[in-house]
Amino acid sequence: MTSTAPRTVQRRLLVEGWRFLPHSYALVAQAHCLCIARRGDVDLRFVDLPFYSSAWKPARGIFSPEEETTLSALLAPEASFSPDATFTLRPERPDFSAPRAGRKFAFGTAEYRVLTAGNLGGLRSAGEVPGSVEIVTPSSWAGLAFERFGFARDRVHVVPHGIDPLVFRPDEASRRTTRQALGMGDAFVYLSVGAMTWNKGLDLLLAAFARVVETEPDARLVLKGADAIYPSRELVREVLGDLPARARDAVVGRLIYEGRTFSAHAMAGLMRAADCYVSPYRAEGFNMPVLEATACGVPVLCTSGGPTDEFTDPAFAGRIRSQALKRRLDGNQDGDALAPDLEHLVALMRDAARARDSAPGMGALAAKHAATNYTWAAVTDLLLGRLFP
Repeated sequence: MTSTAPRTVQRRLLVEGWRFLPHSYALVAQAHCLCIARRGDVDLRFVDLPFYSSAWKPARGIFSPEEETTLSALLAPEASFSPDATFTLRPERPDFSAPRAGRKFAFGTAEYRVLTAGNLGGLRSAGEVPGSVEIVTPSSWAGLAFERFGFARDRVHVVPHGIDPLVFRPDEASRRTTRQALGMGDAFVYLSVGAMTWNKGLDLLLAAFARVVETEPDARLVLKGADAIYPSRELVREVLGDLPARARDAVVGRLIYEGRTFSAHAMAGLMRAADCYVSPYRAEGFNMPVLEATACGVPVLCTSGGPTDEFTDPAFAGRIRSQALKRRLDGNQDGDALAPDLEHLVALMRDAARARDSAPGMGALAAKHAATNYTWAAVTDLLLGRLFP
């Protein structure tokens, strides 16, 4: 990861989050810390928050050895350390308490655009939150949840996620190597990455793929789960079991599932092996794999109306038509979701396979868009501009 030239005045920053875990919040915290550590204008400290499950274990090798050395060397705050800003990343449990010093920025994704009782710790509105606490969120879609809770718009800061352009980039030799290792041959390969939970739209993807292979029998589908922290493999089996027998057989014979924890370089290799990345999601706070796929030069298909509209372009991103959907969450609370159109998804997937020759041009546009606008260095500069105005 590269960063801009540092300024000379040091500001004091405390980051609270996870390290060495294949979870998006950990990846975001660490990517920002790596960029900040390379600067000279921020005095950085890090507090490791406890994992949510005893079954979760630290995973080394996600970042490069040099980057992991930097992450391991992050210092805990001394008793005398008085931060100008605290950036705290706690999935589903944002910390709205007053900071010991300076201002606090609570990171949250709120994919259903509401804050549930489980998110709030007994708070009834943002009016009960100290004025020194503000919000960082990766999309305007997710930011609406905090505005609905009562945060003024100028206390909700949208900072998108990023990519490392030295890792997530087009590489034809890597593409050929990975495809050969997976036995893909000349097949048209669709890829989808995630926890495989309901909001990711796995049921829609498998139903659509079963339809696609009726006319595109050489197509393949690769699913990349996260078995270390989610029951991704079991969720795939459940959805397969819900398909009609004929559709299930058509999918199983063309499906590659991978649930192991990958390094960033291995993930980029898998992305590049695909001809099309597909994400018919119902709810997302951002959807980082879509951005990573575009950075690798892979055209994408994703649900329209959600956060991916904010960082993709129709020149390389097919938009799956969708309708607004309400999703019952905690108690009597309804959240916002999207209902992707299955027929349109099938049509877009077939069109992608039949227009394979156009993929390189679309992929080049996608990669340029990501590398120009969404490097971790650039979005970390944006974050620091919010933390230290």
